[in-house]
Amino acid sequence: MRPARIFRLIFRIFILFLTISVSIVAFLGGLSAVMILANPENIGVDPSKTEFNIEMNNATFEIDNINFTLPFNFTNAGYFDLENLELKVDLAINYSHIDYPSPGINQTRKVSIFSKTQIFGIVKKGSTGNFNITGLFGDFDMGNFPNFTTEVNWLRGPPAILFYANLTVSLDYSIGLHSLTIGILELLVGGLP
Repeated sequence: MRPARIFRLIFRIFILFLTISVSIVAFLGGLSAVMILANPENIGVDPSKTEFNIEMNNATFEIDNINFTLPFNFTNAGYFDLENLELKVDLAINYSHIDYPSPGINQTRKVSIFSKTQIFGIVKKGSTGNFNITGLFGDFDMGNFPNFTTEVNWLRGPPAILFYANLTVSLDYSIGLHSLTIGILELLVGGLP
C-alpha cells in the first residue's frame, strides 16, 4: 500500500471520530439545555428576597443612598459544566412626569437608572450555584432620576414610582459548543412610597 493511501485512510478515520464525538457532545448539550430549562426551579430569581434600600432626604427629597442585593441560584442539571455564567441587570423607574412634554400634560415615563453585568464563572454539573448581584450607590446613574419635588406626580398610585428589572443570564455549555442567553423582562421589583 502506498504511503498516500495510508495517510488518506488515517485522515478519514480521524475525521470520522471527530465528527462522531462532536455530534455526541452537541446532542448531549442540547438535551442538557432542555433538562435545565424544563424545570423552572433550575433558574431561581425571587424578587421577594431582594434587599432594596433607598434613603431620601425628607427636606429636599434627594437620594442620599440607594443599593440592592439580588440573590439568585442556577442549578446545572445537565451533562457538562456551565462556563462563563454571567448575569446582567438593568433597572428602570416608571413614574408620571408632571408637565411633560408641555405644561398641563402629565406623561408616564420609564427611565433607565442602573445597568450592571457580573460574571460568576463556572457551575459544575449536578450542582447548584447560589449567587448575589449587588448594586451600590456609585453604580446608579443618578442623573436619570427625576426631581422628586417638581417632576413626579405623587397623586398617581400608590406607589407613585415603580422599579422594574430586566435580567439576562448568559452562559457557555458543552465544552463551549453552545452559548445560551435567557432573559426575564419587565420584572416588578418594588415601588415608592
